[in-house]
Amino acid sequence: MSSELTSYIEKARGKKQNDGQIASSLLAAGWQKEQITEALAQDSDIPVPPPPVAHVGMWTGFLYILFFIALYVLATSIAGIFHVWIDKPTLTSLSSSTNYPNVSWYDFATYYLGYDTASLVRSYIAAIIVSYPLFVVLAVILKRQILKHPAVRDLRSRKILFYITLIGTFLILLGDIIMTCYDVLANSMTYITFRHLLVSLLIAGPIFAYFISEVKNDSKTS
Repeated sequence: MSSELTSYIEKARGKKQNDGQIASSLLAAGWQKEQITEALAQDSDIPVPPPPVAHVGMWTGFLYILFFIALYVLATSIAGIFHVWIDKPTLTSLSSSTNYPNVSWYDFATYYLGYDTASLVRSYIAAIIVSYPLFVVLAVILKRQILKHPAVRDLRSRKILFYITLIGTFLILLGDIIMTCYDVLANSMTYITFRHLLVSLLIAGPIFAYFISEVKNDSKTS
């Protein structure tokens, strides 16, 4: 074993540095992990921490921000199209009533409600066309990053985005369930209301479940 390495460890311990600090300094200086482990094992059984991943931290964090933006846009657009499709029969029935004779559901939505349905649906479709490929590409890249650098799981930005997504989807589900329960208690529950709830459960629900499982996996591997 190198006397230089042994001497450095002795001096560092004399300065009240713990083995983790010593190992980090030696790794940064270019020493091999195996050499450090052997040298520290003479007097301590504290494991040597893995090499830092700062060189991928900022870039990977930026990719995670883009990934979640694409996810939010994609999920909102898909849900929006379903909600418009669900509301279409309601608008049709209103436009065919005596108060609004001979008016199509689109004309009713546009002129009476100030709601340009066709433009909104086109916007949702355009958002899906753009966000879906971006979402898939970033998902593949980030999955490879996790496999190559498991320590990426500890990135602060990644954890923050995970918890923001969990809180957001939970609030959406909770709000829709509360509104549905209110309609049931008020005896105003309709098939339309149930379908809106179903859309939220089918879109926000899997997102919430997936990131809950990811958080659990992170806690197991950390």
